[in-house]
Amino acid sequence: MEPNFDDEPLPVDREDEENIRADLDDLAGMRMVFAPQGVKGVVIACPDCGSNHFYEWELLRENLEHMLDTGEPRMHEPAFQVHEDEYVQWDYGKGYLDALVDSGLEPERRIDVSQCPWCETPAEPHFQFCPKCGRSLAAVRIFRELVDRGITERDVRAILVRAGFEPF
Repeated sequence: MEPNFDDEPLPVDREDEENIRADLDDLAGMRMVFAPQGVKGVVIACPDCGSNHFYEWELLRENLEHMLDTGEPRMHEPAFQVHEDEYVQWDYGKGYLDALVDSGLEPERRIDVSQCPWCETPAEPHFQFCPKCGRSLAAVRIFRELVDRGITERDVRAILVRAGFEPF
């Protein structure tokens, strides 16, 4: 795409718009999967210069949205003192997301827990353990998922106890 030196935005054709929106969806999915593991963003191999470009999550999201609005990519400064192991390759991240979807997992779907079922202490949705009693909240998430899939609460509770989880 040629740079636009006028102040008027270039229209984005339908195919480019669909591709940019797909990239935004992929970026959101990658961020959801990789950011909790300490990944700061993505690395994209540039076909023009042959170098790797490092983008933090927000910067790339803003760049893609800017392209939707103006039809042009936004210029940015190269990353300073990048630690390559803190970024995921775009192609790898995209493939990882595709594999999750192919296996029936939905990266954007989370089962949040708002309180511990044993001691009734409030918990943040992302907590893995109860902040008061220390019990794992995994059983509660499994319980909700199985009930949502149509298994009766009684059967789910029995399965969890047989699997070694403490009853709640």
